[in-house]
Order: sequence, then structure tokens, then C-alpha cells
Amino acid sequence: MATDSIEVLLAGWREAERSWEGSTPGEDARAAAGRVLDAWVAYQDVALTAQHGEFLLVADNDQTYVAATGGVLAVLGYKPAEMVGGRITDFASPELKNATPSQWAAFLAAGRQDGRFSLRTKDGRSIPLNFQARAHHPIAGFHVSRLWPDPGDAAGVRV
Repeated sequence: MATDSIEVLLAGWREAERSWEGSTPGEDARAAAGRVLDAWVAYQDVALTAQHGEFLLVADNDQTYVAATGGVLAVLGYKPAEMVGGRITDFASPELKNATPSQWAAFLAAGRQDGRFSLRTKDGRSIPLNFQARAHHPIAGFHVSRLWPDPGDAAGVRV
């Protein structure tokens, strides 16, 4: 059952983390990690302020998106499920595709990266976004990026 209660969503996230912490390596741990990601994204979807065009993308070690918050729809035009399973380079602006693998390696080595990155919208436009990325968050082996349009870029939010 869906809920908007921050407290309920936070409790669900923590319960999923406890399950992940007690899981055995392999498929059991991967499934438990998926439940943590689902609970974390549900919490973030309620906690984020959509009016600022902010959204989160979570990628695995292979640079494949495994989760996205609902704000991605207003900014890029994709439903979250449309991004899941795609690789970062599938959505990167064409001029960034060649540099993305080395930028990814630098990000994982540093554990953090902040800056600007352009993504393609569903209708094919490229828009510059500010981002803050953190490795191994919200759970080990997964990496979150918080993205938002530049407030001066009127084309950034599709509301």
C-alpha cells in the first residue's frame, strides 16, 4: 500500500536495510539491496521538493540505472521506470558519451563528484544539469546522483 507518511517510509527503509545487513552474499544480498533501493527511493520521492526540479538517479557498478525518483519526469520527460535498465551513456548528451567512462572511474576513485552534466530529454534535447554524486550510497555497490536544472536555464524544467 502506497503512503505519503515520512515516518512510515523511513521505517520501511530502515527495515529493508536490516534485512540487507542480515542477508547472505550472492542473490540473497542483491535482492535485499533491491528492497533497500526501493524503500529509499519511495522515501526520497516524498521528501524531495519537486518544485525545484530536483531528482535522483541511482546506478550500479556497471553504470546501469537501477532507480530514479519521480522528479525525472518533470525535467527529462521520462517516467522513472523508463530510465531503469539504461546505462548512463544511453542518456548522456552525445558530446559527453566518450568522456563518461573516464569520468565514472574518477568518480568511483574519489567517492564524490560535483559539477555539471548534460542529459538527453525524452524528446531528444540535451539539457545541462547541476549534480552531486556520492559513491556507495544509499547502499554499498550503488551510487546516487542528485541532479537539478540551473535556475537560469528556463528550458530545464518541463512542468
